[in-house]
Amino acid sequence: MDARVEKLAAEIASLEEAEQKTLLERAAELSFRRGLLQLSEKYRKRLQQEGEHDQTATQIMAKLKQLREEIAAREYSG
Repeated sequence: MDARVEKLAAEIASLEEAEQKTLLERAAELSFRRGLLQLSEKYRKRLQQEGEHDQTATQIMAKLKQLREEIAAREYSG
């Protein structure tokens, strides 16, 4: 294992349980935010490739709603 990772693991292990819990919650939050930012960037690139990057958020949400409704009608029509 990387020396840096070993050092961090030792530091984490030396923390009180409550501090470890807080640290892990914060790490999960940061990881989640990073994932959302990456997803957002991918979506922006896709919109740009499709020539739709100048649409407003309202237009994009309306299009997504229409797609959801079409999929729901097709997949769950009874």
